[in-house]
Amino acid sequence: MGKRILQYYAYGTFDSELKMAFEMKFGNDIRHIINTLYHQPSPNRYLASFVTLLKENRGHYMVENIVEDCLNDFFHTSILKHRKTWNLPLYFSGSVAYEFKDILQSLCDQYELEIGDVIKSPMDGMIKYYKKQL
Repeated sequence: MGKRILQYYAYGTFDSELKMAFEMKFGNDIRHIINTLYHQPSPNRYLASFVTLLKENRGHYMVENIVEDCLNDFFHTSILKHRKTWNLPLYFSGSVAYEFKDILQSLCDQYELEIGDVIKSPMDGMIKYYKKQL
């Protein structure tokens, strides 16, 4: 999602409202952003930091399209190619999954998949599991 956000910003795809929101949050120096991405440690975490723009602008048509497109790509590259996907519920964890669980549910419905729990932190699931074991 972070890559897609940067693409939309760098190529001028964002409308003026999202462009302004992006620049207020991250600045408008694309060279600095690219330098940070390629020359600082943990580029994956840096890219993930851009997802906050999507979280803060839910409801905007471009945000909803970005999230749905990215999650749909994830379904095609990581979930739908496995046969057992249709036999077992899908469980998701992480802040992105939790924030956009409505879109995950919609995609599961679209592909006729059963969705299990969607939790914000993997630790929450572990705590719940071990509490049951006691």
